[in-house]
Amino acid sequence: MRFEIGKIHRNLQALAAVTMLVALGTAPAPALAEPECADEVRALMQGLGPSETAVKSRSTTTMAGGHTMVNLGLSDGKNHLSMDEDGSPVSLFREDKFYTTPDKGETWTLVQTYSPEVMAQSRDGLASQAEKATNITCTYGVDLDGKTVNHFTVDYAIYNTGTPVHGEYWVDPESGFAWKARTVSDPGGNEIVIEQVSEPAPGESPPDPEN
Repeated sequence: MRFEIGKIHRNLQALAAVTMLVALGTAPAPALAEPECADEVRALMQGLGPSETAVKSRSTTTMAGGHTMVNLGLSDGKNHLSMDEDGSPVSLFREDKFYTTPDKGETWTLVQTYSPEVMAQSRDGLASQAEKATNITCTYGVDLDGKTVNHFTVDYAIYNTGTPVHGEYWVDPESGFAWKARTVSDPGGNEIVIEQVSEPAPGESPPDPEN
């Protein structure tokens, strides 16, 4: 799962009203259905709006039966470095090229270059996936580890497999930064849960094997 995050400033009047209520100490606003927050959620699903800084993430995948796998990531919105739980580089997606490393990032091997047609097909697929999403809700002014965030939920089907997914996002109300995301899919009756927590990483960037 590619999780890119940036500023999403649609529906500003609604967010401003919620911020005022939170400041006054009121309870979080009730969940709102489409179309009130559909644009924000659909943008998040596609990773639209480049982040002003790189983003670090920690993803925990829990398979059916309880087996877990942890991966780290570093993304600047366009390029993405994947690492193992210890922080050792594993693979790199940069622009239209996919690399792997046999020596923890000392050297990189180009595995595949994707054609413009394939890249466009992927973007179109994500856009279609987002547009067809259902059951979108937003709850404003909830607590996430001491931070006030907006909680979004959505149901959708992965565009190239049809696998049903339930997604959740915990998003900063001002910047649109997603501090946390969670997806639950059930391919063939074997539930897979992916939980990703993120933080800004100013000054960091994925490597460039060609420079």
